[in-house]
Amino acid sequence: YNHSIALCIVFTVKNAIRCYNKRMKRFIIKLLFTIILIGALCTAGYFGWKKFTQVKTEKLHATVSRTLEQSAELCLYKMSYTDIITIKKRAALGLAKSYSIVKYSGIIRAGIKNIDEISFSISEDRKTIEILIPPAELLANDITSQTVFDESQNIFVPIRVQEIFDEIEAAKDDAAKELLAEGFLDDADKRASDYIKQLMLALGFDSVKTALK
Repeated sequence: YNHSIALCIVFTVKNAIRCYNKRMKRFIIKLLFTIILIGALCTAGYFGWKKFTQVKTEKLHATVSRTLEQSAELCLYKMSYTDIITIKKRAALGLAKSYSIVKYSGIIRAGIKNIDEISFSISEDRKTIEILIPPAELLANDITSQTVFDESQNIFVPIRVQEIFDEIEAAKDDAAKELLAEGFLDDADKRASDYIKQLMLALGFDSVKTALK
């Protein structure tokens, strides 16, 4: 009788162990499947998010480039100047005299010669942009008007129109040199930097850093 009871207990224990092992196997299989599924979803989500952010960053790059190209003219720094020149000529021991007094005005322009030389980088969170700007260059120095204030012409020593133009041209170059010596290009650099900063802030960047190349 005792032997039968012992056999019954052993059989019951074996069945219990067998059932436990089956449940554990099913649990482990489900757990592994769940882990693999979660891993696959996370991987897909990561690459999807990465692709999404990459597309947004590329679009932002294109927007910044287009904005910079359109702002080329607005980045110009201009300054007007006015001066008076006097041209005198004498002949015949000073008995024949001619002179012309001419007032002229001009505009000198400086800025970024090639806007494509601007380079920039955008942070991963697309909140910060760093921009390298080439130094400003003198782009133009044009005479906008000229007026003869007073003149006296002698047929023996006439002042030709070309002589007046040559004097204005020389004075114009001197005016440009004077403005450059006073920091005209430095002012142009600052204007370009300030203007580009405002443009980038308007595009939604929280921080804009600019520097000269």
